[in-house]
Amino acid sequence: MKLISLFGVVVAITAAAPRFERGEAGQVSKVLDGDSFVLDSGLEVRLAEVEAPRVRPGDIWGPRATQDLERLILGKKVELRYDGLRRDRRGRAIAHVFVPQGLGKEAVWLQSALLKNGLARVHTYADNRRAIGDLWQAEREARRAGRGVWTSGAYQVRFATPEALQGGINSFQLMEGKVEKASQRGKVIFLNFGTDEKTDVTAIVPETAFPRWRGGAQDLLALQGR
Repeated sequence: MKLISLFGVVVAITAAAPRFERGEAGQVSKVLDGDSFVLDSGLEVRLAEVEAPRVRPGDIWGPRATQDLERLILGKKVELRYDGLRRDRRGRAIAHVFVPQGLGKEAVWLQSALLKNGLARVHTYADNRRAIGDLWQAEREARRAGRGVWTSGAYQVRFATPEALQGGINSFQLMEGKVEKASQRGKVIFLNFGTDEKTDVTAIVPETAFPRWRGGAQDLLALQGR
């Protein structure tokens, strides 16, 4: 196969208000990029479940994401919340972040704000995904409104063909297409987006991911023709 892509949850998800465990609080002393910053205590924080554009030569979106994060939190008090893994291998806090707005006002959920501005994308991991329903809805809002990165061809949802995905190997991409064939071989389900398994795009879903679908493997196999 020319390309093997990790398969994300793209079916409709009913969002429920996520419940997080309380963590540290502090003032933001420095913003590092579009999804990480440092508290006045010295604790480095990486935003859980989202990914902002990286700062790369010739790409305007990395600097814009950094500027948007600075506007929202630099010099302000924030509160950390956790829903899974609390620290990564670098010792960074992996957290949801809330910005208090004063007495009687609801705190701003930073992840949701960045997604709605179109300056981050949903990117979850097995140990941090409790809020995926709410986050997908926030991202969809920005995509449908054409905000931020969703105005750029480089960030658009791509068709699941080798041609459309050229240059996307080893990068994080969203793709869509019709599943021509869904089949299970041992502990893996293959979703083929073409008729030629050797050359067309195939998504691989390992057994550990089956429970992410309400009906497990049968729900995945039922994607054939959709």
